[in-house]
Amino acid sequence: MALWVSDSIHWVGAIDWNLRDFHGYETPRGTTYNAYLVQGKDTVALVDTVKAPFVDELLSRVAEVVDPAKVGLIVVNHVEPDHNGGLPAVMEAMPNARVVASTVGVKGVAEYHDGLAVEAVGADDVIDLGGRTLHFLPVSMVHWPDSMFTYCPEVTTLMPNDAFGQHMASAERFADQVGVDLAIEELAVYYSNILMGLSTPVAKAVARIAEVGWAPTVIAPSHGVIWRGDALAKAIEAYGRWTSNTLTDKVVVAYGTMWGSTDALARRIADGVAAEGVEVTLHDLALSPIATVTRDLLDAKGFLLGSSTLHRAMLYRPAGYLQWLGGLKPSGRLGGAFGSYGWSSGAVEQITERMTEIGFTMVGEPYKQKYRPTDDDLAAAFEWGRAFARAVKGA
Repeated sequence: MALWVSDSIHWVGAIDWNLRDFHGYETPRGTTYNAYLVQGKDTVALVDTVKAPFVDELLSRVAEVVDPAKVGLIVVNHVEPDHNGGLPAVMEAMPNARVVASTVGVKGVAEYHDGLAVEAVGADDVIDLGGRTLHFLPVSMVHWPDSMFTYCPEVTTLMPNDAFGQHMASAERFADQVGVDLAIEELAVYYSNILMGLSTPVAKAVARIAEVGWAPTVIAPSHGVIWRGDALAKAIEAYGRWTSNTLTDKVVVAYGTMWGSTDALARRIADGVAAEGVEVTLHDLALSPIATVTRDLLDAKGFLLGSSTLHRAMLYRPAGYLQWLGGLKPSGRLGGAFGSYGWSSGAVEQITERMTEIGFTMVGEPYKQKYRPTDDDLAAAFEWGRAFARAVKGA
């Protein structure tokens, strides 16, 4: 059912309970595709649409509030298919609606939908719905070049599309209803896996909100729950930490193993880190979701990656994870490589090279062990972990 977000604004989006993968990372809680109906005295606006298979769900919720044919405006904040894929079908159901997007978004809609034409709006444009106005702020690379924020000042509600979003399906619409701690944690998972590499433009976009005089008391993103009250303040504070790359004395240890030797090394290395009083998390990449590993890395100063050697190279899971991190561009972090090998080495050297390319500052010499580690080897791994932890504390 349609639900009130703030005075004059309804949530009319869709709930995707079964989504388990988004862009290659795991989404065990599903997601929502949020869309918002803003009612003025003269006309009604729909801000954002939904993924194509969910158009009927959106239209049924719109119809609970108003005849879809009476919608006079559709705002496309972002052209990615989870928000824009259903646009043509929504436009067909709303034949009297003017459709607007950012200047870059106009091009994106046309390219994605085979020449479909919509109008451009920018930071100087205001659309009056009759007692309710919509203001716009193009925010390139939050997280695509076409991204845009929409704001209704009369009810101090910001609709920033993917910013402040989380992948979390629920019947409740607000963070304080599902639990603020859970919502903030899902916000962290989303930020680390989607927006970490875009922290500079995200920070600029958040700063621009204040610069243009917007003062939202409600932030209604396009995924997950909506922020208000104390939860909103906590979400903004968290974004401030993440966009400024505030890191803590924490080390993430991740690895891939063939016969258990690299697993044994990883455990002793993690013990060595902990012995120095540094927080540590340990992930076997065959078991831990990459989204969880990346979330742990969001505020960690150090990252240690290990792999057995197969065909003179990394195992595919550590290699794939480095490919994932390369797109997210984590900066300001220390790194280290470790692993075991048999008749030929190569994995540790590859890890070192790739982590350096990504931007990690590699600490000391990598730790390599041939065949099954002895007690002395495990003791050496422990000391290697301790040395890395000391470097983290000194960073």
